[in-house]
Amino acid sequence: MDGIEAKDTPCADPVPPRLTRAGTVSAILVGLVGAMVIFITPGFLAVIAQMTGFNDEQLGYLAAWDINSMAVTIGLSTFALSRVPWRKAVALGLCLIVVGNVLTVLVHGFEATVLTRIVSGSGAGIAIGFSFAALGRAPNPDRAFSIYLVVGYVLASAYLYAMPAIMAAISPQTQLLIFAGLTALVLLSLRALPDGSKDEADIFAGGGKIDLPYSAGALVSVFLLFFAVVGVWSYSERIGAASRLSPDVIATGLSIGTMAGVLGAALAGMLPRAWGRALPITLSGAACLIGFLLYRGQVSPTAFTVATVLTMLSWNFSQPLLSGLCAEACHRGRVVCAMGSIQTFGSGLGPAVAAATLVSGSFDLMIYGACAILVLSVVLTVATTARARKLA
Repeated sequence: MDGIEAKDTPCADPVPPRLTRAGTVSAILVGLVGAMVIFITPGFLAVIAQMTGFNDEQLGYLAAWDINSMAVTIGLSTFALSRVPWRKAVALGLCLIVVGNVLTVLVHGFEATVLTRIVSGSGAGIAIGFSFAALGRAPNPDRAFSIYLVVGYVLASAYLYAMPAIMAAISPQTQLLIFAGLTALVLLSLRALPDGSKDEADIFAGGGKIDLPYSAGALVSVFLLFFAVVGVWSYSERIGAASRLSPDVIATGLSIGTMAGVLGAALAGMLPRAWGRALPITLSGAACLIGFLLYRGQVSPTAFTVATVLTMLSWNFSQPLLSGLCAEACHRGRVVCAMGSIQTFGSGLGPAVAAATLVSGSFDLMIYGACAILVLSVVLTVATTARARKLA
């Protein structure tokens, strides 16, 4: 995320057939519609808030149910890659997204809406899991995943920037139905997607020891980072609204921050390998910590934009480094594949726990808690990188 982080490490031999250009386009489209709620979490919550009138606490729990449903089906998809025809599985996932969004428009009440988001989130997880597996077969996986992330963030940035105009011109119900329609159109691209299961080796078959402290440290570090950042990121629009910032100021800040995420991922890719991971992640964590603290109290327009930029820049800078750490924990790909589910669970639980802190009517408790968890993530990451160097 980026929101979901992409994996480019081959998981098993033999090497499967390479993805065609049309197949790459299809896989990117499938991944985008699957992860769109994560790409635009603040905008998604704003749409639901306008449509339902749910309070901030309810919105946090709703996002958690949606994203955690993704995490479950991403994890299940990892095991299903060698057992299920990919096109049929992705078609099922896309249909669940369509049905979930249509039902969200039709139902009333918090519990019923949660159920519709579980349906949509489950479909999104299937789409994400299989699309990432397909992108891993591209002739240049790094480039394919880079295109996926850049396109996702550009679209998210454009939507968040135009959100005030869109909200004024198009009802939230219509927006959800438009997204359902666009998702249905992606079904037309599935003929180019590989069917996968016949030539995908089972990465969980057979033995192969892994270093448990190293693997656990890497995965917990990822979980804590996503838990802290997505918890705050999900409420960034609400933080701006609580400070009585204008919708245009909020939209501009979110848009600029989202584009900063593209820069963060690019900077991580250009980082000299000799620098290692510990120092860059420590500096990135410090920048994110400053971003969190700028969200406290009455937030000015400048502070809101700077906070969002620092949060998204540092988050997306850290993701590739943590992915590499997980990839090196197991060269057969078991740890980095598990990371996809772990980070999504963190993304879902973050807003839920944040929601429980809002009973005071202030976002400050949520922000201080996120700061503590972020520091813990950085400390654990540095310790894990030290163990990785020792094992190497």
